Amino acid sequence: MFVRLLYLVWFWIAASVVQAADFRVTFINPGGETGFWGEVSKTMFAAAADLNVDLEILNANRRPYGMEELLSQRLSQGDLPDYFILVNEGQSAARLMQQLAGLPSKVLFLLNKLTPQQTGELERRNIDLRGIIASIVPDNEAAGYEMAQSLFAEARKLHPQAKEIRLLALTGDTTTSGALRRELGMMRAVADNSDVKLLHAIPVNWNEELAFVRTRDVLDRTRIDVVWGANDDIALGAKRAAADAGLLVGKDILFAGLNWSNRGMEAVKSGDMTMTHGGHFFSGGWAIVVLRDHYFRRIQSEFSVDVLFRMSPITSRNVDTYLSRLGNGNWEKIDFSSFSKSISKRSHYDFSAAAILEAADG
Repeated sequence: MFVRLLYLVWFWIAASVVQAADFRVTFINPGGETGFWGEVSKTMFAAAADLNVDLEILNANRRPYGMEELLSQRLSQGDLPDYFILVNEGQSAARLMQQLAGLPSKVLFLLNKLTPQQTGELERRNIDLRGIIASIVPDNEAAGYEMAQSLFAEARKLHPQAKEIRLLALTGDTTTSGALRRELGMMRAVADNSDVKLLHAIPVNWNEELAFVRTRDVLDRTRIDVVWGANDDIALGAKRAAADAGLLVGKDILFAGLNWSNRGMEAVKSGDMTMTHGGHFFSGGWAIVVLRDHYFRRIQSEFSVDVLFRMSPITSRNVDTYLSRLGNGNWEKIDFSSFSKSISKRSHYDFSAAAILEAADG
């Protein structure tokens, strides 16, 4: 009798916890538990805890067609969540939307949304896209531009008499919208600076070792003054190749990256990188914030709400602040409820670096 009573109490507690969540979300993560996508998941979990959301994350671990497989398995289980968070990684979003056709769950696209071409193709196939209620996309073009400009400015300070800045750009990939927009920003900066010569723009598939190899190959043939890396790992792989070639990093050659990784921040602090742009892994948290507002109808329309947020640069001027206040990656100390319009009653979203620091201090 006592054991049965304990079981009933446990069941009542467990049921109360399940019922306590306001709504349910499933994130199909193209990556895994580490690296950039791991940080996206961590900020998403932290926001879900603050905003009373039942969050499930399924990791594809960058397997080809892994997201499609995970979504298919999840759909076969039934008891669908209120929302799916999807990523148009590797142009997979159209296939994911076809799997969701006719189902009641709403969709938010994270970081990379449907392209106009994909949207047109799905509409031609009579796939109803009204279930896409939002997208959270960082301003990759602005980030790519600012990274390049920081390299050019620092190069001119180091060598004020030089008539030419020789740039090697190591891009992410050739299909993902975010990567292409980031590269476009870099190209726009080149066009705005007549003393810059773009030697090569080489895709390295976000891979540090491939960045090392490609940089080494270029250095074997010619001089490089600055390296624009589409993320921190790429920039650090290129830095290693330059050091192996006997170049003095920060003197003979300069690097910029993106991701706000701890390695990137430490490289900025030591002078090995001019900046690490980023903060976009917080988009995991922003996604939960926007879904909370949609669920409670602060976002009234069922049509897609596109949130374009600016990333922020970490340079030698502010790196100590970020390392001291956010460097440990403890995102639970951030009050994500302060970003919600339905809670804060704000008229707009402020996902800036300053707002993040303020929420971390709250």
